[in-house]
Amino acid sequence: MFKKTVATFALLTAMSYASWDNLPILKQGEGQVAGQIGYMTMDPISGPLLTVGVRYTPLSWLEISAIAPFGFFSIDGNKEYGDSNSYGIMNAKFGLKFQLSTGFSLYVDGYLPGSNDLAQDEFAADFGLQHSNIFTSVIWAKSFGYMLGDPWTNNYIHFGTEIDILFSSFTIYAGLNIIMGQETSIGYCGGYGSSCSDEGGNNGILVDLGFKIPLTDEVTLDAAVEISGGDRFNIDGIEEPMTFSATLFYNF
Repeated sequence: MFKKTVATFALLTAMSYASWDNLPILKQGEGQVAGQIGYMTMDPISGPLLTVGVRYTPLSWLEISAIAPFGFFSIDGNKEYGDSNSYGIMNAKFGLKFQLSTGFSLYVDGYLPGSNDLAQDEFAADFGLQHSNIFTSVIWAKSFGYMLGDPWTNNYIHFGTEIDILFSSFTIYAGLNIIMGQETSIGYCGGYGSSCSDEGGNNGILVDLGFKIPLTDEVTLDAAVEISGGDRFNIDGIEEPMTFSATLFYNF
């Protein structure tokens, strides 16, 4: 149960949404690198997440991206799960985004197995459609995707929407991601390290609240908090995941 919850949250957490973001791709020949420092708490599990990523637009209709998250988690023995640590790469992602028109894009993401004990063990794929409306002071982005995860039975659809409000010197935003699915998988439950059958309980939501501040013409700071809810993350004796993050983006 630990494994499913942490892996799902890490796959859909900040900077890991469908192909980087839900906005149109960058202009041809432009790119962006990012570094994120985050902290996830899901008592009795907690720890920092360090993420690096890069994206580039080689063609006017194609963007490629790669993201590598590193997790450093500890498990508090006070909850009778036994003290333990889990370090390593979560699920690195490689993405392709195809710009179909001004507002529509199609994405395909592939997630590699992670070395962290709480990462997914198998290859996962996510593909879907994105749409955005860009107004003078407001951006409204929407997405619909289908995840094929570990071990090809963790299948769920997810819907996302985000509102960005642009001011002269900063931007505030709020996002919602809804997960709906059914699975039959083997996970951690009944104590850390024990294996059991885990069926159902796979609907959930993720809510993001944050702001962006341009520091220079090339550098932007993004600070956000992400909270979760629903039966996918509501486990008896374990708090629902929450993440705080700060990200620097550099455009080139």
